[in-house]
Amino acid sequence: MSKTSSPNAGGTAIMLITILAAAISCITSVAFLLWGLIHEGPAFYNGQECRMTYSHFQFLPLRVMPPSSSSKSSSSSTSSERYRLLKFADQRDPRHKHLYPISGSMVENYESQSNPNRIKKSGRLLELEDNWCLLDRNILEKKVPTNSTDKKWRDAPHPHRGHAVLYVPGHWGSFSQARSMGAHGTRWTGPYAKGKSDQEIYESLATGEGMHDGSRISDDANNVSSEDFMDWFSSSSQQQEQSLDGFVMDVFALDFDGQGAALHASKLLRQAEFFARAVETIVEGCHLSNNGDAHHDGSSSSSRQQQGITIVAHSIGAWVVRIALKMHPHLSRDGWIRNVVTLASPLGSVPYAVDAGVHDIARRINDDGHDEGDVTMISISGGLRDEMIPPEMCQVPPSSKNQIIDTKTDGFVSDAFLATSILQSSSSSANGQFGMDHRAIVWCYDLLKVVREVIFSLVVATDQGLVSAERMDVARSIMHGGTVGFGSDKKHQESNIASFQEGVINQHMALLQEKGYSRTVSIQLSAPYHLNSLLKLCIVAALLHPFAIFPTLQYVRRKKSRSLTEKLFDMALSLLAIPFLVFLVTWVRQLEFSPLSWDILPACYGQECQLLLGAIYIQSQLATLIYFLLVNGVCYFVAAMCDKCFILHKKSAGKNRLPMGKSFRGILLHLCMQQLRIFAVIVLPLTAGVCYIINIFILGNEDLAWDRTSVASCCFISSLLLILIHLVILACKPSPVDSEKRRSLLLVLFLSLVKATFGKALYAFSLTTQWGQSNLDSYDDFLAVMNSSAGVIGGHHNEMTICVVTILLPAFFAVMAFGTHDIMSQNSTTYWNKTEQIAGNGDTANGSNMKLDSLNNVAPQYNEPKFIIIAHASFICWFTWNVSVNFPVDNLMVPFCSFIAVVTTYLLCLPFSFEVMDICSAIAKNDLSLQCDSTKIHGKSE
Repeated sequence: MSKTSSPNAGGTAIMLITILAAAISCITSVAFLLWGLIHEGPAFYNGQECRMTYSHFQFLPLRVMPPSSSSKSSSSSTSSERYRLLKFADQRDPRHKHLYPISGSMVENYESQSNPNRIKKSGRLLELEDNWCLLDRNILEKKVPTNSTDKKWRDAPHPHRGHAVLYVPGHWGSFSQARSMGAHGTRWTGPYAKGKSDQEIYESLATGEGMHDGSRISDDANNVSSEDFMDWFSSSSQQQEQSLDGFVMDVFALDFDGQGAALHASKLLRQAEFFARAVETIVEGCHLSNNGDAHHDGSSSSSRQQQGITIVAHSIGAWVVRIALKMHPHLSRDGWIRNVVTLASPLGSVPYAVDAGVHDIARRINDDGHDEGDVTMISISGGLRDEMIPPEMCQVPPSSKNQIIDTKTDGFVSDAFLATSILQSSSSSANGQFGMDHRAIVWCYDLLKVVREVIFSLVVATDQGLVSAERMDVARSIMHGGTVGFGSDKKHQESNIASFQEGVINQHMALLQEKGYSRTVSIQLSAPYHLNSLLKLCIVAALLHPFAIFPTLQYVRRKKSRSLTEKLFDMALSLLAIPFLVFLVTWVRQLEFSPLSWDILPACYGQECQLLLGAIYIQSQLATLIYFLLVNGVCYFVAAMCDKCFILHKKSAGKNRLPMGKSFRGILLHLCMQQLRIFAVIVLPLTAGVCYIINIFILGNEDLAWDRTSVASCCFISSLLLILIHLVILACKPSPVDSEKRRSLLLVLFLSLVKATFGKALYAFSLTTQWGQSNLDSYDDFLAVMNSSAGVIGGHHNEMTICVVTILLPAFFAVMAFGTHDIMSQNSTTYWNKTEQIAGNGDTANGSNMKLDSLNNVAPQYNEPKFIIIAHASFICWFTWNVSVNFPVDNLMVPFCSFIAVVTTYLLCLPFSFEVMDICSAIAKNDLSLQCDSTKIHGKSE
C-alpha cells in the first residue's frame, strides 16, 4: 500500500506547496501595492519642496474671432461659449482697471473660483475695440485710420503692454493655472519684486518706465550668430540685468471647460481649432501681424523678425499646440508662433489614453514631424515625481523628418530638459532631486523664474534674427547653467552636457540607491499611468489561463474531472506562471537585442525600459489575481445569489421555448430579432431619457440637438450598453459546460470593449448637443494635411458607423452565440425528458441526466480547426509581447475574440442540433431493444 500511495502523496504535496507559494506571492503583491498607495506613493509624489507662487489674479474674458473664410471649420458660435480666451490681470496692476467695469461679474477671480455656480448678471466679453491689449495711440491711428468705417478703438489709460504669452491647459486642466505665470510676468513676484516695493512696481506698470516686452533691447547684437549673441547676452553689465528685470509678460489663458482632451481625438482637434482662433485673436488685438510692426513706437524694421506669441502648454495641451501648428501652418509661417515651452507634456505618446484616434494622431505627427515654420519647442519634464507623465514620454521621438537640429537652419527644433537640472535653488526635501509632481510644475516659484528667463532670452534672440536652431542653443545654455547670469542672486549650476535620456536614467539610479529596491517598487506601483497596462495585463491573464495553461494541464492529466485540490492547484500555477511569463517578456524587451529591433518584435519603449522587473512581476500578479477574483469569485457569487432568478427565468422561458427543430442559425436569428425589439422598445428610449437628464439637469446644456446625428449617437450608446449588460449577465449566469473558459472569454470581451469604446461613447454623448456636432470633419481635415487618405477611424463623421461594424456587431453576435448555446442546451434537456417519458422509464430525471451527460461527452470530439488554434496562439503571443505599450490596433482584440467565441460556440452546439439528438435517440432506443429476446433484432446483430 505504501508503494502505491507514495506517488499520490508526492503529487498532493507538490500541489499544496504550489498553492502556498501562490498565496504568499499574492499577499506580498497586495501588501506592496497598499504600501505604495498609502505611504510611499503620497510621500514621494506629493512633496512640499516647491515654493508656491502667489498672485491677486483677475481673468478678463475676451471675444474670440470667428473662423476665417479660408478655414474648412464649421464651428458654430456656440464653440466660443464653451471654450474661452481670457487675459490675466493682477488686481494691483493699474493697466487693466478701466476694463473691469466692462467685464463686470464675468471677471474670474478668487470669488468666482470659490463659487463657480454664481449667477452672472452684468458684464460682457471684451471686444477688440475695447483695446484689451493696451495699444498706444500711434498704433491705433495706424491700425484704424480716421476715415475708416470700423468701430473706434478705446484709448488705454496706461498703454504699456508686455510680451504676449498664451497658456494652454492640459487634460481636465483649468485656465486659472496660468495665474502663477502671470504673477511672474507682471513682476509682482520673482527676483525683481525682492528689490522693489509694490509702489515702485505699480509706478513702473503705470508709466511704462523700466518695463519692456523684449523688443529692441540692443541694436548692437542684430543678426549675429548664437555664439556671439550668448557672449553679448551673458554679459554681467547693469544694462543686461535691467533688461531682464524690466521684461513684462502679458499672459493669456485658454479655458477648455475642464474637458479631458486625451479621452477622444475629437476633443484634441476641437481644442486645436479653438487654439488657432485664439492666436489669431491675440495677433489681431495686439497688432502682431506682418503687415505692421508690434513695437511701441510704431516704427518698423525689416531686419528684425516677428516676435509673435510665446506658447506655454501644460500636459496634453502640448498636443493641442502641435496639432494646430500642423493643421494651420500659417501660425508658424507668418511668425505668429516661434517659441513653445511645454511643462510635463507627453510628446512621445499619451500613456493614459485609451482611444485609438489619440494614439493615431500622435503617431502620425511624430513620424511626419514639422516641416514648415521656424519653431523652437522646449519640453520641461517634472521628472520621476510626476505621477501622471513619466519623464521618458516628454521628449519628441526622433524620426527621419524630426530630429534635433544643431545647424544654423530654421525649421521645427525640439529638446527636453529635466526640471531638476534647471532649478536655481536646491530643496531641503529629500525628494527634491527627483523633480516635482504634475500640478506643481505650473506654480513652482523656482522653476517659473527660470522659465521667465528662458522666454526672455528666446524673445530677444528672435528679435535679433536668430533662427530656431540658434535659439535652441541659447535655451540650452540657460537650462544647463553655463555662464549665463542675471543679477547677483543667480547660482551658477555645474555644467551638465549629458543627454536627457541619461539624466532620466541617473534619476532612476539615484532613486534606487536612496530608497532601496522594495520602496522603489512600491513607488512605481502607485503611479496612475500604469492603469492602462494593468487593464491589458488582466486581458493577458484571461487569455493565458483558460487557453494556454489549463489545456496544458488537462492534457497532462488526461482527464476532464478535477478535484477541489486540483482546481486550486491550477489557479495557483497560473498565479505564478503568468507573472513569470510577463516578467520574462519584459526582461527580454529591456535587453534590447539588435535582432529584436524589428517592427514585428520591437524593444522596450518609454517608461517600460526603466520599470523594475519586480514592479512588472507584482503588476502581473495583481492583474492575474483580479482576473481570478472576477471569474471564480464575483461571477460565481452573483450566480449563486441570482440562481432563483435564473430558475424562474427558465420556467417562464419553458412555455415559450423555440421548436425542437430550430438549428443554430435559426435560434441565432430569432435571438437577434428579439434583442432588436428590446433595443427599440426599452433600451433606446431609456438611453435617450438619461442623456436628456444628464445634459439638462447635470451639465446644464441647453443646446440639445434632435436630428439624425443625435439619434444615431443615442443608438450607438444604447447598443453599447445592451452588449455590456448582456456580457455581465452571461458571465454571472450558470453555464452547462466549461464555465471558466466561457467566463474568461466574456471577461476579455468586456474589458476590450470598454477599452475600445470608452472614448467613443463620450464622443457619441457629445453629439447629442449642437455644440458637439460642430467640426465633424476635423479629422478628415487633419488627414488631408498629413497627406493621408485613411486613418484608424477613417474620419470622425463616420466613426460611429465604423465602430459599429468592426467592434459592436462582432461583440453582439458573440453574445447572441452564447445565448444560442444556452437555449440549445435547454432544448436538449427537454428533448431527453420527453424521450425517456415515451420510452416508459420510471426514473425520468436520472435517465435524462444520464443521456445529457453522454451527450455532453460528445461535445469535446468537435475540436477547433487548427488554423483557429494557431491564430489564437499567435494573437495571444503578440498581445503579451506588447502588453506594456499602447497601440491603436489593440482594438482588434474585440473582433478577434468575437470570432473565436462564435466559432467555438457553434462547434459546441453541434451535439445539440436536432439531427444529432435524433441519432442519439435512435441509438438509445436500439440499446433498449437489445435487452429483449426479439429474434429479429438478434438476427440483425448476427
